[in-house]
Amino acid sequence: MPEKDEVQAEVLALRARVAELEHELIFLKTHPALLQGLRGETLVAQLTGGALTKYAAGHDVELDNSVRVEVKFSKLNKPDPRAATRRWNWSKPLGWRDKGKDFDFLLLIGEKDRNFLEQYPDDSPFVFFLIPRGHMQKVVTKGGIIGASIQMTTNLSRALSPASAALKTFMVSMELVAPLLNGKVAQ
Repeated sequence: MPEKDEVQAEVLALRARVAELEHELIFLKTHPALLQGLRGETLVAQLTGGALTKYAAGHDVELDNSVRVEVKFSKLNKPDPRAATRRWNWSKPLGWRDKGKDFDFLLLIGEKDRNFLEQYPDDSPFVFFLIPRGHMQKVVTKGGIIGASIQMTTNLSRALSPASAALKTFMVSMELVAPLLNGKVAQ
């Protein structure tokens, strides 16, 4: 009988865990922007060996060398349903109303557009832009009341605005993200 009690206890524990995960899934489905952000933050933490920070912290990932990284992730977006071109949109890189963020580097991650794979540096599924804090003004566009944003067409040959031209200079391969952030490659 003790074995039966152990099995029943395990079943109860598993049911409680399933209920917890279902609750979490409902939350994440109702807050897709949060889920999208976590996707990028988790990827960067895994790539760099860094630690995720608490929700609403001034940055998303902290590395062992105390480098603070803010991460923004963008899906492919169509500015116009009839347009063939897609773009990436990263909102509030400096925080709500451009306040509250405290980081050394901004790492923008975008899903690759399969139409322009030859324009991206590696075969990972994402494009990475690693921007030192001091270069932010080169790549952001002034937003409305909520704060600045960063946008760029996924066809890099047509990304000609001053902000897009500057942003392209910060594109790095996935393999270089960790070495650059960990100071193992000169920037």
